[in-house]
Amino acid sequence: MSLTQPCQPDGGMPRNMTGVAQHLKQAGYAAHFVGKWDVGMATPTHTPKGRGYDTSLNYFGHGNWMWNEEEWQGSKDHAQYRPPCNPPDCFKDFWDTDKPASDLNGTAYEEIIFRDRLNEILHSHNPDQPLFLTYASKVAHYPLQAPLDYQKKFDFIETPNRRVYHAMVNFLDDNLANITALLKAKGMWENTLMVLTSDNGGYVNPLHGDCDLSDPSRGYMCYNGEAGANNYPLRGGKYSFFEGGIRANAFVSGGFVPKHLRGTINDGIVHIADWYATFAALAGVDPTDHKAAASNLPPIDSLNMWPFLSGAAGSSPRDTVLVSRECLVHKEWKLLTKEQHYANWGGPQYPNASTAHDSIANYKINCTGGCLFNLTADMEERHDVAAAFPSVLDFLMDLKNNLTKTIFPRHPGRADPACAAAAEHRYGGFYGPWLELDD
Repeated sequence: MSLTQPCQPDGGMPRNMTGVAQHLKQAGYAAHFVGKWDVGMATPTHTPKGRGYDTSLNYFGHGNWMWNEEEWQGSKDHAQYRPPCNPPDCFKDFWDTDKPASDLNGTAYEEIIFRDRLNEILHSHNPDQPLFLTYASKVAHYPLQAPLDYQKKFDFIETPNRRVYHAMVNFLDDNLANITALLKAKGMWENTLMVLTSDNGGYVNPLHGDCDLSDPSRGYMCYNGEAGANNYPLRGGKYSFFEGGIRANAFVSGGFVPKHLRGTINDGIVHIADWYATFAALAGVDPTDHKAAASNLPPIDSLNMWPFLSGAAGSSPRDTVLVSRECLVHKEWKLLTKEQHYANWGGPQYPNASTAHDSIANYKINCTGGCLFNLTADMEERHDVAAAFPSVLDFLMDLKNNLTKTIFPRHPGRADPACAAAAEHRYGGFYGPWLELDD
């Protein structure tokens, strides 16, 4: 779903699926969303407000410019998203609950605007009411842009995209510290569960995209790339099914975490989708999606991870993740099929002189017959052991093929020209919902 574009009418999450905030509203939670949405906007039901959030400050697409919220892939001439538009022939992607965020557009670095909204939410929140706050930070997604004072902290890094990447992550560190301080000041921290997670590993292609200094007051801006990450010692990165692409950093914090578990590490499979059932369980509500069932949509895959994370259970309830039609993780084993790109390893310092190829994507291995890795013994995926464990390979091939039959098919269709027309004539140059449908 995440690879669809907002102007595709069936892109994102189907209208008749229930969002996690809608479940938590049943338990009396206030719910607010700040940041990247990227799961649809065709109708008001697709927006954060339509999914149960009381308020939102968000952009709908994959990424927008962080200084003026222009949708870097959109064009007034095309409802399609390729090729990238050229200012001023660009729509804005910035939304405030039920209207364009025109009053905030271009007023500051986007993450500063998000920080200020987070401050407003926490300052005004009544601590007697439970709170569900989703902060889907832009960091460190494309385009790579950060305030100049943060970039100057990393002048010792020669590669511009790596320097800006560091600056963006450092800015996020400060934003999280600010949220933590506000929760403590409000007396809410001791009953808070803070979850930090990511949707994928970092992108490691060092030469992808251009960086320039066209506006010295804003430092380097890297326009068309997401490069700058380092997944060492893991293999690969974003856009790959190696561990560098799918094993994301994550942690839980807050006073709600049992004291004896703080600072410890949990080894077990947790999928990002599992927070859905976990949050619902903690709020005391049933995560079952009855609305989806009534529309013949599939049930949730999410599992409640809190017994595992809190120490009440010794192992994760999940032992299998079908990552894609080409990748399956089952217990300690990983199966890859087809040709796999980004098959490189970085180093402690990356990029470095050993990174000679123009495109990391061209480092590839052929897994047509199946590649097998033992992630417990070989987290770096250096040894394909398919030949040594043929029975495991056959078992995982069968398991993958059977699970693939359960994948929910998505047919988002082509971008709807009415989306661009609504942005042009209804929303003053901002993207927003353009279809009105009866439930």
